[in-house]
Amino acid sequence: MTTNRLLDTPSGNAVVVALDHGLSLGAPEGFENPRETMDKVLRGKPDAVLVGPHFARHYQERLQEADVDVILTADVVTFSTSPGRDHGEDLWTPAFDAEFLQELDPVGVKTVLVFGRDDNETFRRNIEYISQLAEQLRDTGIPLVVEPVMWGERIPDQLETDTDYVADAMRMGWEFGADILKAPYTGSVESFEPLVENSPVPVMILGGPATGTTRAMLESVEGAMDAGARGLMIGRTIWKSEDPARTVSALMEIVHEGASVEEVWDEREPAAVTGGRET
Repeated sequence: MTTNRLLDTPSGNAVVVALDHGLSLGAPEGFENPRETMDKVLRGKPDAVLVGPHFARHYQERLQEADVDVILTADVVTFSTSPGRDHGEDLWTPAFDAEFLQELDPVGVKTVLVFGRDDNETFRRNIEYISQLAEQLRDTGIPLVVEPVMWGERIPDQLETDTDYVADAMRMGWEFGADILKAPYTGSVESFEPLVENSPVPVMILGGPATGTTRAMLESVEGAMDAGARGLMIGRTIWKSEDPARTVSALMEIVHEGASVEEVWDEREPAAVTGGRET
């Protein structure tokens, strides 16, 4: 198991901005111009970005210029056969060959593990793919990041961050082969800390539902770090904020320096972020 390329920072933690939304959402509001949105994020100097492999290929020169690490998304989960629409469908598939992903020299490869599905065959394929990808990446120096989420219809929305559900999902994630978990934050240090302690692999947090304020997201990150998390992989709440570079800079201080939200975020509150699932 190798995770040090991603977490090889002075603090041992990492700020990763997810920019892989085009794989499932097409050109969502605020991300219509991929180069422009990426540049806004990169000005904040994150440790890494999470992108699709062809995004990485097309913008390779810019990413290298910014000296930012790249994590690649290996599968696609979308919610309609209509482009960029959410019709409540559960459409998931492996998308990119492990050999192709390795050619792009990422510091990690990410896949989702979706719980609560109505389609048992899709769930079975999801588990099979993760276990196979874990073996394909073993000894390559590229860690497998597994994102266990409760997106299926069988789990009500209010239970997406339920401590018991998240604990079971995280355990299954690393038992299937994860080197790093990208997990939902359960909402408090007290509930999340035992889950992090019980995981033999590093835990980073995802952004949760893309609603609320930038400050609320920062507070969740602060709580997760206090609970022992090793950083974050958050997308929409960052790149759709009023000032993505400022948001990333604040996150860097919280994650790497142990700063509090009060220390890094004044009352000039950016606009609320709304709409859609977060990855």
